Amino acid sequence: MKKYLTPLAALALLASAIPSVQAHGFGPPARPRTAEATAVAASAFAVGTNVLNVGIGLGNRYAFGTGAGSSVSPALSASFERGILELGPGVLGVGAFVGYQGASFDIGSGFGKYKYTDIIVTLRGAFHYPVSEQFDAYGGLGLGIRRAGVSYEGTNAAFGATAVGATSAASGLFVGGRYFFSSAIGAFAELGYDQTYLKAGLSLKF
Repeated sequence: MKKYLTPLAALALLASAIPSVQAHGFGPPARPRTAEATAVAASAFAVGTNVLNVGIGLGNRYAFGTGAGSSVSPALSASFERGILELGPGVLGVGAFVGYQGASFDIGSGFGKYKYTDIIVTLRGAFHYPVSEQFDAYGGLGLGIRRAGVSYEGTNAAFGATAVGATSAASGLFVGGRYFFSSAIGAFAELGYDQTYLKAGLSLKF
């Protein structure tokens, strides 16, 4: 009879250990996240995060002219960005920026007027630092093209001959911040050197 005690005791011990194993999960214990990785995961902008900015700019880099007969529209912009890679203490995001502004200049004396359009399209890359779950601080650069369009409305052929647009390379540096009031809606502000020196507006995260 004694020769069966040891196997039976071992079986009983194994059975009592099963609930404990199930409670704690199988396999080796998970490695704890570093403080750096935890901060990135809890930030307002993480890998896989998508953000759309829609804003109005002030301080245009390209002077359209001011004074009597001049009219300049607000500088409108939209940008999209997605977090793609944890990079050091933060996250790398990539996306695109589109900006538009129009203006007109009335020559006077019945000579008609010039109309101007400024369109800029760039690809963007930015580094985002995990300040908090609500606030996202970032900085980066953009590269793309700018189309400066000019048209003339009037009857003077000489004025019409000078209405020539141009397409050129566009680049810019920027720093900014976003504060999210909820999980999806926030506000942003940017200082930079692309379409305008200052942009502000709404941010949508999804």
